[in-house]
Amino acid sequence: MADEAVERFLYREARLMDEHRYEEWLGLWADDARYWVPCNEDDIDPTRQVSIIYDDRERLQQRVERLLSGSVLAQDPKPRMRRLVSNIEVEAATGGELTVQSNFILGFARGDTQQIWAGRSIHRLRRESAGFKIVQKKVMLINADQEKPLLQFLI
Repeated sequence: MADEAVERFLYREARLMDEHRYEEWLGLWADDARYWVPCNEDDIDPTRQVSIIYDDRERLQQRVERLLSGSVLAQDPKPRMRRLVSNIEVEAATGGELTVQSNFILGFARGDTQQIWAGRSIHRLRRESAGFKIVQKKVMLINADQEKPLLQFLI
């Protein structure tokens, strides 16, 4: 039963990102959250090495505000995105939090450009009265060590 609730949560998070429902997506995050997309190596220390993204909750709020502002040219017109989330593994809870690993493939299309992004996400989720909140999300892109365009969307 808990695994099904976790799966529904991950599917909902993916749908909110794909549908550009950024404020609702931000509502899934805990106040003490971290969002991390490492580059080069999956297990670097993000406080000492460069990361593609390493945001706290305040920085996530700024990211969402920027995406909603209309000032991001890569969002006009909005790209079409669809994510497939699979291979969901729920690990035992520790300290009231669950660790959940999953794979994803993200199809991205805008104008005459289409891209495929793939990787593995590790979520640390905390159960609260209204449901789960994301405490930490680490996204390990399979091409993290390769040159890539700016991420003007949520991964």
